[in-house]
Amino acid sequence: MLDLTFRNLTADKTLKKDFFENIIKAGMRELNMEGKHVGISVNLVGESKIKELNNKYRHKNKVTDVLSFPMSIGALQKLLTTNYLLHATDLGDIFIYPSFAKKAAKRENIAVETELARLVVHGFLHLAGYDHENHAAEAREMERLEQVILDRLSL
Repeated sequence: MLDLTFRNLTADKTLKKDFFENIIKAGMRELNMEGKHVGISVNLVGESKIKELNNKYRHKNKVTDVLSFPMSIGALQKLLTTNYLLHATDLGDIFIYPSFAKKAAKRENIAVETELARLVVHGFLHLAGYDHENHAAEAREMERLEQVILDRLSL
């Protein structure tokens, strides 16, 4: 069960919670998290906010497409080893800059929805404990999972 908090802090109100919820649920199915009570927030933000977060937490003073902030490894381990939890285990927060995604989609000649889905899946996998920056093998596995989930979504 997914407890999704969705905040659209951009001017583009065409982006809806259901779209992001379906993508995360597909990721949960792929990672055998169905039946687990998971809490995640997806936040759509503008240029200044994504740049501020990227600078504050990654020390990169520039815009980016997606940032993920996992709550804790302990919360993830608890979720994966417990059959039933009364309350959602909060995995963390995903921040997406939709305008960046729109530019990337145009450049790659793909649908904006496809690029947004890729960003959500990427962020979700970070919340689920995957890290592509420190280990090449884990980066390959993360890329493989991203593709499997996106293929199942038919985007």
